[in-house]
Amino acid sequence: MKKFRFVTLHFVMIGVILFGLLATISSLFPASSLMLLALFVTLLLLIVLFIYQKHSYEFSEIEQIEYLNNQANSGLMQLLDKMPVGVIKVRMDSNQVEWFNPYAELIFAQENGTFDQKKLREIIDVGLDQDRIYANFSGKRYAVNVDFEQGLFYFFDASTEYKATTHLIGSRPVIGIISVDNYDELEDNFTDSQISQVNSFLAQFVSDFCHEYDIYYRRGTMDRFYFFTDYGVLESLIESKFSVIDKFREKAKNLELALTLSMGLAYGDGNHHQIGQVALQNLNMAEVRGGDQAVIKENDESKQPIFFGGGSASSVKRTRTRTRAMMTAVSDKLKSVDSVFVVGHKNLDLDALGSAVGMQYFAQNIMNNAYTVYNPNEMAPDIARAIKKLSDENCSNLLTVEEAMKKVTHQSLLIMVDHSKTSLTLSKELYEEFSQVVVVDHHRRDSDFPTNAILTYIESGASSASELVTELIQFQNDKHHKLNRLQSSLLMAGMMLDTHNFTSRVTSRTFDVASYLRSRGSDNLEIQQIAATDYEEYKQINELILRGQKVTPHIVVACGDEKRTYDSVVTSKAADTILGMSGIEAVFVVTKNSKGYIAVSARSRSKVNVQRIMEEMGGGGHFNLAAAQIYDQSMTEIQASIIDKIQELLKES
Repeated sequence: MKKFRFVTLHFVMIGVILFGLLATISSLFPASSLMLLALFVTLLLLIVLFIYQKHSYEFSEIEQIEYLNNQANSGLMQLLDKMPVGVIKVRMDSNQVEWFNPYAELIFAQENGTFDQKKLREIIDVGLDQDRIYANFSGKRYAVNVDFEQGLFYFFDASTEYKATTHLIGSRPVIGIISVDNYDELEDNFTDSQISQVNSFLAQFVSDFCHEYDIYYRRGTMDRFYFFTDYGVLESLIESKFSVIDKFREKAKNLELALTLSMGLAYGDGNHHQIGQVALQNLNMAEVRGGDQAVIKENDESKQPIFFGGGSASSVKRTRTRTRAMMTAVSDKLKSVDSVFVVGHKNLDLDALGSAVGMQYFAQNIMNNAYTVYNPNEMAPDIARAIKKLSDENCSNLLTVEEAMKKVTHQSLLIMVDHSKTSLTLSKELYEEFSQVVVVDHHRRDSDFPTNAILTYIESGASSASELVTELIQFQNDKHHKLNRLQSSLLMAGMMLDTHNFTSRVTSRTFDVASYLRSRGSDNLEIQQIAATDYEEYKQINELILRGQKVTPHIVVACGDEKRTYDSVVTSKAADTILGMSGIEAVFVVTKNSKGYIAVSARSRSKVNVQRIMEEMGGGGHFNLAAAQIYDQSMTEIQASIIDKIQELLKES
């Protein structure tokens, strides 16, 4: 029932009536108690009227607010029903759907017209952990905002925004360079007509590839092509895992051509000059990693390169011209510094020590302050014997890491041999003391590369770092100082270690270098004494061999006893021994090292790229010889991970 409300006229009328009553009573009963009573009743009546009016106005304001609220709720409901935003209300205590508007129903409608409760439940479960998510329905993309206090999910159509963003990303420029590995070898072995046929094959293959993806390209030299496209095409190439590399290898093989492709690609926003420079760096990385692969990296220093291919052993041949040029460049650099320190990798092996001794000899021919650095706390038995012999004969300036730290100046030069990853260097503290670094290595280049490297001599086609260093010494041709018997023997021992006594990864250059070392006094008996296997070490090697299991008919994974620790040399020798057995294509040996990490030593012949597997586990190496050191996993987890990666690699191939 609507409450009665007084207006101005009502108060005037009441005032007139009361005035008339008081005047009548005053004339009839002047100065009497009845007059006082009448005044009291009149005042009381007025007070009651005012109180009633006050309450009447208060109730009226509440009713008005309620009315406005009802109107607002009604308008909001109509708005939610009509606006193109899906709204779903959920009980936060039980996660049950209480209400949804027609647009939300339209979003979750299935082909048969029913409401997709399952899909809605998935969105709600995800949305309860995040403030904003994205979902795709019927070819459209929706941004989902969540109001936790009210339990409301809002679905905004973000298809246009998404398409615009996707188009912007997909239109980013991509610059690529294609290089034909080993093309220079054709000039020595092919006639002019044969080379012309090869050029036609290359031109036709690249043309077909570029036309397939609508790529603009131009041939720069006979063995190099440049192309320009956008990120959308690059995504397609990534999805195919750059199958073009495998296709080229197969076609070249059918034509009996030992050719492969290396590709360097870069992309980014604007600044095409920088993108082109990054593409060139990526191509160089692909070549020094062995060729037959593609390297992609965004024009952003914080981004890491992505690798594809590498399905064949290193095939890029180094030239004597490059070796001579590198010898000259290193020599010139040595003349501008006051001291040189040569280091190998952690847990030195004979290749690292032999190449370090050889590089120290190379530097000693140019300057006096050249040193070979070692860590006395990390020496395998063969390294300890070699260091002792070097000290006894005083034929190499040996320094411990602590001694080297005291001699480093701001004009000193560091030479890293047999490794190019800063995480594997002999001493990270010593490395950080240098602003200039030279790298001499035969492993494929990885992303953890020294940022202060001023000269890089990486040849993944070489058998060992000792081979590369010996070639530099050959071209130096110093007539006053000759390699002595022990230095030559250590370089030969390094080559023998990495080639498994000249049975793996050898070329004619390898035997040329071995012949040179033999002419300088390399002694097989000396090598046998240094590289000899201890009796206890031999027992551990056999133990690891017996613990090996075939995960495929041609791949073996051997795990050491979790309660025992093994030396890294034992692990690598066990891997070498297993690989030498009939029918074995690849082997992975997993052991617990005394330093607190799990060591993985991987070897292969020519069909399994163990480098890719080790890189994914934080290690590195090259195609058929790689390793990793893992700190945050158990041996069981690592074994399972290796088997999974082997299966993935086999599926790809």
